[in-house]
Amino acid sequence: MVRAVIVDDEAEARASLRAMLRRRAEDVEVLAEASSAEEAKAVITQHAPDLVFLDVQMPGGNGFDLLKQLGSWDFDVVFTTASSQHAIQAIRFSALDYLMKPVLGDELRAAIDRHIAKRSDDPEVQRQLLHNIAQPNEQSMKLTLTQGDRTHAIAPAEITWCQADNNYTAVHLADERRFVSARTLKDYDEMLSPLGFIRVHKSALVNRKHVDGVAEGHVRLRNGTRVEISRRRLEEVTHALRG
Repeated sequence: MVRAVIVDDEAEARASLRAMLRRRAEDVEVLAEASSAEEAKAVITQHAPDLVFLDVQMPGGNGFDLLKQLGSWDFDVVFTTASSQHAIQAIRFSALDYLMKPVLGDELRAAIDRHIAKRSDDPEVQRQLLHNIAQPNEQSMKLTLTQGDRTHAIAPAEITWCQADNNYTAVHLADERRFVSARTLKDYDEMLSPLGFIRVHKSALVNRKHVDGVAEGHVRLRNGTRVEISRRRLEEVTHALRG
């Protein structure tokens, strides 16, 4: 049984999430609710939950403020948010879970299943989240990537290209390191396209800062790697990279 706490300043949102958990997650027991960061600290200390559903935006101290005060935590967090793009990027870059309000049942169930499959209470991931939320923009955030039992913080500028591998993604760095991430290329496209990355193929995303040229239907990277451009994207990609 997953022991959970709901933190949200809106009573209606708490009630809605609790009701959805009853319908979609019989394996989750809601131990308590809190309507503020201050209340949440007391409730978490009292109940020691496995999982906290944490509202990002609350008056008098948001969800990130709570985590900053804790410094480190021994529970999983699933953030809930209505719109904050900066917050969403900080969470996604840190490889943590979030749910958009209004919360949908399938997405809630998927987040719980991910928690059950693999807890994400790694101290390095937590430090990286606190780093990312403190940054003024996405360019200053770092991606959380794992290799074996180690967690690495990688600046997007270090990534040369990303390559799809079924539902995984191989992330290639300028120093020739390669990470395999349990996230889709679509996820990386959404995160990195605002930072100058270009989807050149259904299975490839390149960082234009590392592009040396375009020739014979391929992007040539500065390290000598050639990445195929799909036929239907050729004109668009060639124009974007030569523009």
